[in-house]
Amino acid sequence: MGWIDRTTKKRIAKLDEHPELNSDKFGEKMSTLYFAIALLIVTVLILLLWYDLEHYEIWIFPRR
Repeated sequence: MGWIDRTTKKRIAKLDEHPELNSDKFGEKMSTLYFAIALLIVTVLILLLWYDLEHYEIWIFPRR
């Protein structure tokens, strides 16, 4: 299990160099970032659907 020990030691060394990666605040920031990205994607899809329904001469989504 030499490679597991080496990998673990490297990971622990990286976490010691950057303590902010091992804090709860970092997890909260990432959670907020993921929520913002998901909200942006949903917003873009809603706007595309509205545009597709409003301007029927241009088809964004394929018709059934």
